[in-house]
Amino acid sequence: MGIRQRFSFQRSTEAEVCAFLRQLASSATVQERPGFFVFTEQGSEPAFSFDCEVTSEGLLSERAGEYFAFLGIFIEALTGRFGAVKVEDV
Repeated sequence: MGIRQRFSFQRSTEAEVCAFLRQLASSATVQERPGFFVFTEQGSEPAFSFDCEVTSEGLLSERAGEYFAFLGIFIEALTGRFGAVKVEDV
């Protein structure tokens, strides 16, 4: 697909991370399956795809397209909610 990265941070439960990801639905269209979220640009044709899998360390993300604006919103919200975040390529 595209770039794949791990976002590691302190969290208490998987449910807490899922609730956080649901809150991002105002910034993008989201499709949800248990522990897995796919964000796409709001509108008729997705210009980006941003997948998030909830893991024990935080999130595993794979993304492609014009995701840069959403990534900024995502990182700002993530650090605002969970504090320090370690990002590494996978």
